[in-house]
Amino acid sequence: MVSAEIEKLKRDLRTRVGRFVGADCRRYHPHLYNSLQEIRGTKKPAYLCGGAVRDLLLGNNRTPRDLDIILGYVSREELAALFSNKVKGATGLGGLKLQVREWSIDMWSIKDTWAFKQGKVSGEGFSDYPETTFLDIDAIVIELFSMRRQKRKIYSKGFFEAIASKTIELNFEDNPAPGKCIVRALQIARKFNFAIGPKLAGYMASYAKRMGIEELAGIYQRRYVSARVTAEKLRNCMKIIETQLQTSSKSPVKVFAGQDGDFIEGHSNLSKNNSSLFAMT
Repeated sequence: MVSAEIEKLKRDLRTRVGRFVGADCRRYHPHLYNSLQEIRGTKKPAYLCGGAVRDLLLGNNRTPRDLDIILGYVSREELAALFSNKVKGATGLGGLKLQVREWSIDMWSIKDTWAFKQGKVSGEGFSDYPETTFLDIDAIVIELFSMRRQKRKIYSKGFFEAIASKTIELNFEDNPAPGKCIVRALQIARKFNFAIGPKLAGYMASYAKRMGIEELAGIYQRRYVSARVTAEKLRNCMKIIETQLQTSSKSPVKVFAGQDGDFIEGHSNLSKNNSSLFAMT
């Protein structure tokens, strides 16, 4: 049953990506379509990754506004030259930021993926990319363009399982910005009303204790202004995580009440020791 569900998710994703870069895009978003055709015209392998893939599958037919695109067999300098009229700056990890009307596109060469450059993951091909993402729900790449009557190639590691189980989990721990990764994971869980896997929950609790709630709340507030997350709400969230992990270290943790909902209220029976773990300093 699970494999059948995953195969259906794959079919749905291929269909939606095909529409997104094809007829629907040409009809409703001609400027984006023209830019995607420029990418296709480079004849370089091009894959879509990141939140756009997830949103195409779960976003109720909403058109993603932020795209992450990886190209193969090309240097950063070549990319900059190819898209010089659209480059608006650089990403924090060395890729290029392109702007096409209301669409923001982060683009980089597969070999410049952080985990590959740092020697954290062996290989530097598209099939290896899913090994490099912090979350399993990001561990996927799908071909932007395919030959007629050929399936788009998909490489994934736990992405479809995360969707099917409605649980996000830690995929690859090493990363250059733990705080940003934690708040992004919380925001994804909030947006889709997903649970948090036990490994990810443990990582969150550990880093929250190490960084301090105030610093983590500051990152959250800067990145997701509309979420209105306070230090007190985040502290309560971490208490819930800690308590549930003590109850069962192998079970997913639920910290949000409904899709796009607020943090679940804390339990009255939290121990004093748990409360002190996340006290302000």
